[in-house]
Amino acid sequence: MPDFILDTRKEAPEHKDKPAFLKWWLYKVIIREKLQNTAGLIFFSLAAVFMGVVAGKLGVVPMVLIAGAAIGIPVGLGVIFNLKFGVILLYVLLFTVLGVTRLIPGVPFGISFDAITVGLLYGLIVKQATERDWSFAWHPIGILVLIWILYNLALVANPWAQSRLAWVYTIRSIAAIMILYYILLYTIDSIAFLKLLIYLWLGLAFVGALYGIYQDIFGLMAFEWAWLTADPVRFRRYYQFGNVRVWSYFSGPMVFGVLMSLSAVATIYMAGTVKRLGLKIAFVFAAFIMLYGMIVSGTRAAYVVPIIAIVTFVIFKGDKRILVASAVGGFLFMSFINIPFSNDRIRQFQSAFKPGDDSSFEVRQMNQAFIKPFIRSHPIGGGLGSTGVWGQRFSPNSPLSQFPPDSGYVRTAVEAGWVGLLIFNSLLFLIGYEGIKNYFKIRDPDLKIMQLMLIAVLYGLMLTNYPQETIGSPPINAIFFLCAAGVTNILKIDNKLALDRQRRRDLGEEVEEEPHLIERPSLFEFLNLKNPNRP
Repeated sequence: MPDFILDTRKEAPEHKDKPAFLKWWLYKVIIREKLQNTAGLIFFSLAAVFMGVVAGKLGVVPMVLIAGAAIGIPVGLGVIFNLKFGVILLYVLLFTVLGVTRLIPGVPFGISFDAITVGLLYGLIVKQATERDWSFAWHPIGILVLIWILYNLALVANPWAQSRLAWVYTIRSIAAIMILYYILLYTIDSIAFLKLLIYLWLGLAFVGALYGIYQDIFGLMAFEWAWLTADPVRFRRYYQFGNVRVWSYFSGPMVFGVLMSLSAVATIYMAGTVKRLGLKIAFVFAAFIMLYGMIVSGTRAAYVVPIIAIVTFVIFKGDKRILVASAVGGFLFMSFINIPFSNDRIRQFQSAFKPGDDSSFEVRQMNQAFIKPFIRSHPIGGGLGSTGVWGQRFSPNSPLSQFPPDSGYVRTAVEAGWVGLLIFNSLLFLIGYEGIKNYFKIRDPDLKIMQLMLIAVLYGLMLTNYPQETIGSPPINAIFFLCAAGVTNILKIDNKLALDRQRRRDLGEEVEEEPHLIERPSLFEFLNLKNPNRP
């Protein structure tokens, strides 16, 4: 830290020079000793007394606002000058803040997302002012992400939009969060940090699964019942098949259910990266807890994600024994979903694979048939925020405000037009293609498993985004960007590891031999397709 801010000398200056001595003392107490001293004890004691007085006199909300302001300045500096710290903080908030908002209503915790995102972007710009190297973002996916952001920004001038204010509220959750992709591209530079983010995601999801199971077994808390019964439409949507669809501390059962299915799949894959048997068992146990959370959420769209994960594993591994086992498992699964049961949860699970018997699926089909002529005649859509909650709030007289998209792709087509849908789907295709292409080039076995996990999660997200709006819902959007940046950067990490092995060999150190790229022939070879691994 520069001497003109704090005096960083180890020895204390003369007491006569009071300004220099004060700067030295502040550096010693705050930076070097990190307030783990008498001055720190006095400061935190006075702060605790002050916050207690504020809460007693003015209430909890002013206390939270004052505490947020006091904490916000050092945290903001940490986000700007340590991007990895900012990314971790953002992930924690995306998973937890919505639950805190219901517990302490009236406090705008959602602003923290925007503040941290802006801080991360500013920190990245500051770093690039000295590094001047944007090569990490100069990639087909990065270019298409930029095109998608610019396209959404340009939609403020959409002549068919009924409300510009709806655009302001919606652009935060569409274009602004896309900045996270570039931040992750820059910060995911090692296998250690990639694993840290994955374990952070799975750990927070596991805690959410435990609380969701608690809700299902012991019932909802008073404030949760008050929130559920405050809206009759919400209550009818959450109370189905004789059970309350639990949501843990997330925004709703849909987000909770899809998050649990994605996290369970990722946990099973990550069990293959640990060596100790005890840890493998712990991972599998955690995955089953998450799958149980998926079931009690009652989100039928989430049930297909494990199926996608199994299919992905079978295709990429391609072992004959796995193919036979999957065929037997598929037969047993088809038999299970066609056997009549009296259990409400089992019947709900079976209905996810029988769309023809699902009345909600028929309603979705009718709504989509109704909106198709509008999409064809409006290439850039009816304006961001023209449907759903923002449409009902800012343009209640518009026909689109009463239209329920019930699909991430349909919402994109209605609000951003078929041009926007084409850009968005091209982005998804490019991410999936990059993941498959890089998978066959990776040499490190752990990275290979992680890449396959990211691909399976991405495919699950792409599929569930059709019956639900999953990709844009926090914290699922953070998982989507982690997977998108991961499948892009994981090959760079693998190349770094290979170079490090070669350097150690050159120095005469003993290094484990690199594993074969593909131990068994994949299904691509069985189908006589070209294997990218062949010369």
